[in-house]
Amino acid sequence: MTTTFFAAQHTHKQLRRVMLRVKDGPERGAQITVARPRVTIGRSAVNDLVLTDTSVSGTHAELVIGDSGVIIHDLESTNGTFVNGTRVKSAWIEPGNDVKVGKTEFQLLSADEVQVPISDEDHFGAMYGTSPAMREVFATLERVAPTEMSVQIGGETGTGKELVARALHDESKRAQGPFVVLDCGSMPRDLAEASILGHKKGSFTGAVSDRPGCFEEASGGTLFLDEIGELPLDLQPKLLRVLDRREVQRVGESQVRKVDVRVVAATHRDLRMMVGQGLFREDLYFRLSVMSVELPPLRERGGDIIMLADRFLEDFVRLYSGTAKPRMSDAARDALVAESFPGNVRQLKNIIQRAAHLCRGGVIEPSDLHLGRREDPRAVAAQNAANERSAPSNPYDEAMFAAPFKDAKQQMVDHFERLYFGRLLERTDGNLSRASAEAGITRYYLRELLKRLGMHKVREDGD
Repeated sequence: MTTTFFAAQHTHKQLRRVMLRVKDGPERGAQITVARPRVTIGRSAVNDLVLTDTSVSGTHAELVIGDSGVIIHDLESTNGTFVNGTRVKSAWIEPGNDVKVGKTEFQLLSADEVQVPISDEDHFGAMYGTSPAMREVFATLERVAPTEMSVQIGGETGTGKELVARALHDESKRAQGPFVVLDCGSMPRDLAEASILGHKKGSFTGAVSDRPGCFEEASGGTLFLDEIGELPLDLQPKLLRVLDRREVQRVGESQVRKVDVRVVAATHRDLRMMVGQGLFREDLYFRLSVMSVELPPLRERGGDIIMLADRFLEDFVRLYSGTAKPRMSDAARDALVAESFPGNVRQLKNIIQRAAHLCRGGVIEPSDLHLGRREDPRAVAAQNAANERSAPSNPYDEAMFAAPFKDAKQQMVDHFERLYFGRLLERTDGNLSRASAEAGITRYYLRELLKRLGMHKVREDGD
């Protein structure tokens, strides 16, 4: 076990702090400043901007702050989200833009860069990464690990949430105690309560002996509640009671037992949205998320993809001693960088292990990665250019002017975007990384725009 913690000595500038002011509605005049990558708006108390407007949904919308600017997403609200009078599902916004949710209107006053601490280390426990996004996570974990704080880990499936939980345990004062995992998503419904609290012999069919629950088993150590978002709503008060009182009462027993447990919870779901929808208890959310850590998806970690692939090849050599380490061709590296990785690090590991087994001559080629059929980017660019040339030269036809204003405006925006991105892809030979850099937007956002416009087919399957 390592007990030395490194101070996060370096920082990097990141667009992170936004200021919002309510212009109209029950909270008129209210103003907040938030410095984090995701800001939510809604009636539930878990939001950053809390509104009492009854026409606003529990978690109505979110602002996502990234390198390219601020984007607002409507979170399946009942009454919609409007930017400068136009209803949107997602839209980029700038300081001065007005946003309306329900009967409340607020304005983005500013979006500023702040100095964000990043770790001096390229790893935390078994988590590795040199990208600023991961080193920022490591800096947070280094500060949190020695404490007794409950931690809630978010992130897509396959990003390494259990590795974070294990590392927090190993780098804490509880490292010599047990590390117990309860997978809330795979518990049999009829045994869920007993799994948490334990049970007395004969308390229900199948209870052939006394058995402790996960809290008792983890006493003196760390309890990892994996996929906490899957915990049935009727069991959430029982979990909250244990967390508050630090004691359990086994099913079928009157005796109360004290437990000493640090809790780390993880989920790929959006708990704040679930609270707004009434699917997750607000008080339990606050109890679990004393500290929240969000793991970035692999597609947003840049050079980490190749670094991790090399590490997985080294693991392969160690596992099969005497085997020479396969080498990845430049084409294979380019194919990995271009992949979206919906399964994240777990998917990358599977791909590399499979390729190491299948490659010939010790060299991994794109065909060994089995990433599926891909369209030739040059062919895509050529087709897009052809579509552009064959498009009507004048998009302002009479039918459009007869349409409602909102529909006509969307037709114009779609026409412009197809024209712009068609030429952009032609100029960059369909290379999304180059195209996103030229356009000044993230690669992920460019992919989403092209998919919406039907201009680029993207694989979304994974291992």
